[in-house]
Amino acid sequence: MNKQLSEMTNPELHKYLSEHRNNEEAFSQALELLIRRRENEGGFKMRHGMPPEEAEAILKAAIAKASDQS
Repeated sequence: MNKQLSEMTNPELHKYLSEHRNNEEAFSQALELLIRRRENEGGFKMRHGMPPEEAEAILKAAIAKASDQS
């Protein structure tokens, strides 16, 4: 693959990881990029069985954060 890692989509990075699993340096760089992207997504964490009040507070915080960024 001739694309730079930063230009790859997440599915392309997953494929790259699979193809380069024995190349420690290449694998580490691609995995680090995927992890960084996931951290930057700004998602919210909800678990199964969470009390509705707690879920509501998490959703409101996520909406407020998204509104502040726009």
